[in-house]
Amino acid sequence: MTLDFNADEPVVGLARQQELIRAVLSASSADETRWLEWKSQHDVLKAAGAFAVSKAILGFANRMPDVAEQWAGGHAYLLVGVDEDAIHGVPTHDVEKVDSWLRRYLGEFSRYQFTYVPMDTDEGKRHVMLVDVFPPQWGDPLHPLHKEYESYRPGTVFHRYAGKTEPARPAEIYALTDRARRATKRVNVDVTMITGTVAVLAPTEGERRTIIDFLREEMMRQVDAANEKKKAAESNLFKDFSAFRNLWPDPRTPEEFQQEVDEYLSEFDLAMQHALAQAVSAAGTPLNLRLTNPGEDNLAQVEVVLSLPGTVSAHVTADAEEEIDWPRQPTEYGEGTTPRYAGLPAVLGVRPPAYHLLAPQSPDIEQQDGRTLIRFAPVDLRPHETVTLDPITVYSSHEADSFVSEWRATATNVSSKAQRSLTIPAQPLELGLRDVLQAVYGIDDDAEGADD
Repeated sequence: MTLDFNADEPVVGLARQQELIRAVLSASSADETRWLEWKSQHDVLKAAGAFAVSKAILGFANRMPDVAEQWAGGHAYLLVGVDEDAIHGVPTHDVEKVDSWLRRYLGEFSRYQFTYVPMDTDEGKRHVMLVDVFPPQWGDPLHPLHKEYESYRPGTVFHRYAGKTEPARPAEIYALTDRARRATKRVNVDVTMITGTVAVLAPTEGERRTIIDFLREEMMRQVDAANEKKKAAESNLFKDFSAFRNLWPDPRTPEEFQQEVDEYLSEFDLAMQHALAQAVSAAGTPLNLRLTNPGEDNLAQVEVVLSLPGTVSAHVTADAEEEIDWPRQPTEYGEGTTPRYAGLPAVLGVRPPAYHLLAPQSPDIEQQDGRTLIRFAPVDLRPHETVTLDPITVYSSHEADSFVSEWRATATNVSSKAQRSLTIPAQPLELGLRDVLQAVYGIDDDAEGADD
């Protein structure tokens, strides 16, 4: 069994806490990770229990920030009173008393909190202790054991490895020492705009939806047409030799064909947006940013993230000569041939796609919390070095004189982040989706009304 739990976000709230505990019941001991540990039974009133919990807390606290941030937002969790076999539960104690028992081993480290999570079992309600250890940060010191326990002396530095907490090895001691040193350094970079505007266009979503709906209706008519041909062929089987081909009908069901059509139209919609972005790139002014290290420190893997209003769309700027990756239309239902619809010959995919593979380090663009985020590929910067980031095409149907964005930059070898605002001017363009499709495919305004 494997741990069936989404660790993309911190475990917040009773429902998520109980979900995590239930996930342990369906897991195996091999599923304990760098962010999660569980113990079947311990009472922190006793020295053995207080030490076991403190050891786990210190191990989680002595992780590297870039490793910890891969799970649960950097948080780590210790569950006491549950294992793969059952919910055993633990005695509950007053928070202040538990903190004092743990402080003997933790010293002044307090970046954790715990709660008792109620769980219903066949034997009644039991409580599982859940300890949330907060994310480690650059600049944090090493967190050693403060009180001797059995063979572990004060000063022992525990580290959380994959599935176990043990005294740190030399490599981890060096890494944690470097983590502490970063408190004296801060990322010092500047991001400026060389050129760039946000192209302001008329809304295109309605036009795209009209085209997609039209194509879906046209292609789904093939199902009715195929059924009519089949009936006609069955009644005229020996008068027309060509009818024998209907003895081997299309193996797809109408539902399977509809799924193919939906997938095709989804890809076709993306291709239309790509074509629009390409046209905007050619007619407008793509965003070109300059990243500078004005300081004396070498900066490793500097990552710049540009946050734009959610009304702004962004695409990696494409070469004006690049062919758009138009998807292939599904084979015609019932016959396996590719039709040509009047007025939309090329749009329906009769020409082969031109696959365009972005460079492995291309900027990543996503929508998050009502913002458009552009994450540029990390770069190393020597002192006083300047690099130009990959150009980005940005456009919007929201009218404005300018668009206020915000950039932030982080590096892997220094702490903190640089963060400032950036105002990008607007550039109205007399450009629409219909113009783009007309230019690419030669579709005239009367295309939809043309005869078959």
